[in-house]
Amino acid sequence: MEEVKYWNKEMETLPRDRLEAIQLERFRERMAYLYEKSPMYRRKYDEAGIRPADILKLDDIRHVPFTIKEELRESQAEYPPWGDFMCVPPEEGVRVFQTTGTTGIPVKVLLNKKDWTVHFYEQFMHFMHGYGIKPSDILFVPFGYSLYIAWWGFQAALEQAGVMIVPGGAQSSEDRVKNIFEWGATVVCGTPTYLLHLGETSRNIGLPLSDSKVGIVVAAGEPGANVPATKAAIESFWGARCYDDIGSSEISNFGFECLQQRGTHVIESMFYAECLDPDTLKPVEPGEVGELVLSNLCTESMPLLRYRMKDLVRFNKDPCECGRTFLRLDGGILGRSDDMFQFAGVNIFPSAIENLIRQVPEFSSEYQIIVPRIGTGKHMKIRVEPASADLSAEKIAETVEKFIKNFRYRITVTPDVEVAEVGELPRFELKAKRLIRES
Repeated sequence: MEEVKYWNKEMETLPRDRLEAIQLERFRERMAYLYEKSPMYRRKYDEAGIRPADILKLDDIRHVPFTIKEELRESQAEYPPWGDFMCVPPEEGVRVFQTTGTTGIPVKVLLNKKDWTVHFYEQFMHFMHGYGIKPSDILFVPFGYSLYIAWWGFQAALEQAGVMIVPGGAQSSEDRVKNIFEWGATVVCGTPTYLLHLGETSRNIGLPLSDSKVGIVVAAGEPGANVPATKAAIESFWGARCYDDIGSSEISNFGFECLQQRGTHVIESMFYAECLDPDTLKPVEPGEVGELVLSNLCTESMPLLRYRMKDLVRFNKDPCECGRTFLRLDGGILGRSDDMFQFAGVNIFPSAIENLIRQVPEFSSEYQIIVPRIGTGKHMKIRVEPASADLSAEKIAETVEKFIKNFRYRITVTPDVEVAEVGELPRFELKAKRLIRES
C-alpha cells in the first residue's frame, strides 16, 4: 500500500468532538453571512423565525429551513439571470457554469475569484492527496470545454498544484486513447460510463489501456465508481485504481475516496453533512440509508445551507484505516431518492441493476432500464448489448436466461430482456441517462 498523504493532516485526523465544534462555528458564521448578503435566505430565516444566534449546538441546525433546487430555479426566474440567493455582485464572477438540467431547468452558477482559486483549490487538494496524485503526474482530461463544470474545477486545482494537464477535448474516443499513450498520461478522469467506453474502445483498436502508464482513474458524475461490478470493470480495463469523486455544480465537490477505498470521505472541515429519512426528514443512524443534506461552510459566492441533495447515502463515522476521521459514505452515492422506483411492490435502485449487468462479461457496459407505467400490466424491460459481435445467438440466449434468474433472485422481480445490436445503445461522455419511465 502506498504511503498515505494528507493535505491537512491535523484537520483531517481531528477527534470528532473537535471537528464538530469547528463545524458549528463555521455553520453559524455562514448563516450570518447569508442573512446579511442573500435576500432569499434573509426571507427564509425571517419566515422561520430563526437567527444564527439561535444555533448553539449542532442539533439546533435541524430547525434551520432546508434549501431545495426548485427554490434556486424560481429565484433565477424571478430575478434573472442569477437570482437573489447570490451573495456577491455579478461583476465579481470569474467563472460561470450551469447544472446539467437532468431534473429540470438548469441552475446558473457563478464563482468569484476566491471561490475558484482558493476554495476549489482547497477542496481538490484533499482529493489529490487522497488519491495519491503527485505533482509529477500527467492528467489527461477527455472532455470539451462547456458550461458544465465537469472536471474543470479538478483540472484547474491540479494545474495550480503543479500537475501537467493534457486537454483531450474535441477528439474522438479512438484519438483520446492514442493521446493517452502518446502523452504518457498517468491519471485520467471521466464518468464511469465514459471510462468504460474508452476501455472498450482501446481493446477494439488494439491499444488496451491496461498497457498505458495510467495508474489512477477518477470517476464522477454517476454513482458507478462505488458500484462494485462497475469499479471492478473500470479497474480491469485500465489496469489502474479507480477512485470516487462526488460533487454537484451548485454546491461543488465534497467527497473523495482514499487509498483504502472503503467509502467516500466528506470534507467535513468545509461541509456539514446530514443523513435524513427522505420521508420524515429525521436523522437516521449511522449505517442506515438516508438522503444526504449538505451545508457549504466556506464558499462566498452562493453558499447553500441544508441543501437537499436527493442522493441516498449511508454514513460511517468510524475512523478510517487511512487515519482520517472525516465521515465516509459507505458505497459512495447509492442512488437518488427521485431515481428509485417501485415495481411490483419492490423498491428498486438503478445502481443495483447496474451492478448485476456489469457482472456479466457477455454484455457490454451499455444498458437501458424501461419502467412501464403502473397499471399497464407490462414487465420492466432491460435493454442490453452483446460485448462482442462474435458471440453466437445461442450463447447470448443462454446468458440472458442466467441473467434473468439472477435478477429475479437478487431483486425479486422478473424483467423482460431485449438484446440490442452491438453499438446500438446510446453512448455518453457526461451523465448517462439509462432509466426511462414510460408515460
